[in-house]
Amino acid sequence: MREHYDAVPGMSSAFAAHVCAATMRLQRERGWGGDAAEIGAFEGRFLIALALGLQPGERALAIDLYDWPDIHVGLRLRERLAGLGLAERVDIVCADSRRLAPQRLGGEGGRAIRFFHIDGDHQPQSLARDMALAFACMAPWGVICLDDMLSPAYPELGIAVAQALQANPQWAVFCVVDREDIAAAAKFLLCRQEYAQAYGEALAREFADRVWGMQAQFARHRALVLAPRPRLTRFNPGGSVDPVQ
Repeated sequence: MREHYDAVPGMSSAFAAHVCAATMRLQRERGWGGDAAEIGAFEGRFLIALALGLQPGERALAIDLYDWPDIHVGLRLRERLAGLGLAERVDIVCADSRRLAPQRLGGEGGRAIRFFHIDGDHQPQSLARDMALAFACMAPWGVICLDDMLSPAYPELGIAVAQALQANPQWAVFCVVDREDIAAAAKFLLCRQEYAQAYGEALAREFADRVWGMQAQFARHRALVLAPRPRLTRFNPGGSVDPVQ
């Protein structure tokens, strides 16, 4: 993270990658095993952070069409993984995630996924299909991470998330990871309801100085909010607005 993250092309937030790496470390400490997966691997910026958190015998699935911005993007990913000693941990899946069957990701013995990062086609209907795929592949303690939430570029994605959670009430957002800037947008972390408190409390302890003073309010619950610069707004009698650290 310190030496290579920003050198890899991509827009994913380094702060969010730190939070997700801590989440995978929590899983390891509690004996919650499984594979990792990413839809929209691109050149591997976020994928590498996930792969480094794997344990012996676990693997990462890098799902992408690998045709943008050119046909050599997959080759650059392979070369980067090899250079970091991660080639044996990562399976390259060249496919349209919207047409993948859950069995394609399960591997031999019906392996489950413990961390699934979704950063695919940013259309609501595509996100809905990707979330359905992830729901079908997850270990009981699995975490799904949704990229580019609350982005001004994709304002309708939140509707797809709300609809998916309404159809799958056993799942909940337990943490919102705030954006770093206009490009590195916010992420939602989801898990099954019975694990939400454990994950939320652990991340609140791990990032105590990054906890925002308010929580995210969803239809049925509230969620932890972590931010690189957590602050609230103070309203002055004269009508001006000042940020409060």
